[in-house]
Amino acid sequence: MERGCVMDTSEPGSAAEEEEEKATEPRPRTRSNPEGAEDRALSAQASVGNRSEGEGEAASADDSPQGTAAPDGTAWPGPAPPTEVQVKTPRVNCPEKVIICLDLAEEMALPKLESFNGSKTNALNISQKMIEMFVRTKHKIDKCHEFALVVVNNDATWLSGFTSDPREVCSCLYDLETVVCKSFNLEGLFNLIQQKIELPVTENVQTIPPPYVVRTILVFGRPGCQPQFSMSEHMKKMLQCPYFFFDVVYIHNGVEEKDDETSWKEMYAFFSGLDTKGTNYKYEVSLTGPAVELHNCMAKLLAHPLQRPFQTHAAYGLLEEDEPPEIEATV
Repeated sequence: MERGCVMDTSEPGSAAEEEEEKATEPRPRTRSNPEGAEDRALSAQASVGNRSEGEGEAASADDSPQGTAAPDGTAWPGPAPPTEVQVKTPRVNCPEKVIICLDLAEEMALPKLESFNGSKTNALNISQKMIEMFVRTKHKIDKCHEFALVVVNNDATWLSGFTSDPREVCSCLYDLETVVCKSFNLEGLFNLIQQKIELPVTENVQTIPPPYVVRTILVFGRPGCQPQFSMSEHMKKMLQCPYFFFDVVYIHNGVEEKDDETSWKEMYAFFSGLDTKGTNYKYEVSLTGPAVELHNCMAKLLAHPLQRPFQTHAAYGLLEEDEPPEIEATV
């Protein structure tokens, strides 16, 4: 029964008690108050996953991943963790400029993934299909989103410029060949991206929505490949920009290759260490598992980076009995 239809039979209280009840009762979410914005300050403890709980905020120094070691024992250089929480941005669905970076190392062509019909397929074939599904779905969500395609082997090559037409991106996605890669030039990839984009600037990060955001999605399939990387000033500026995101889908050998079991974990930790704001999403998928896991990861990346919660707060479920823990925010 609606609250307005219930007769109030309680005894009238004092004016101070009535004012206290009005102050603590949150407003319902309506068209004029879609997110309960005026009430978030009163319900911060109950609204885990919104901006005030770290949805768009930087990770603290205690929560930031530490530097990792390469398989040969030498330290992999990484960005210094932030010293305090800095970033709060409006939860808006502004246009995205999505740069999809596809790894063309020979490991991507190994037929190890189990496809839907039970046969073995390779990570490159599955990645091409999931990228096409991602681009077409994002385009249906908002036709203002733009996409670019970069292929990564020993160097990075800008294959398709920014376009809002999914067909242009998908036409460059197939007929690609893998090569033997001796190194991963991550610094060269960032330099290429820096040449092709201009990061937006607003007068007030916390209140003024940006005209667009830039997001890089790296689909990477090399276990234990030490990256060529040194933190330059422009790279630091990109990684710390509240409107730049660097998501990673890392495909590795998993437990099948015992010698590589440690190295892929160190490589994954290295990618986590690049997240200086705590707003990027990172996924790891084993080649020994089903191919649907790759599709699941790409589907989770459909959410707008300014509107999604912390990755550790995100929960994905459809059934009522699969209730997420209270510390998580259902997406």
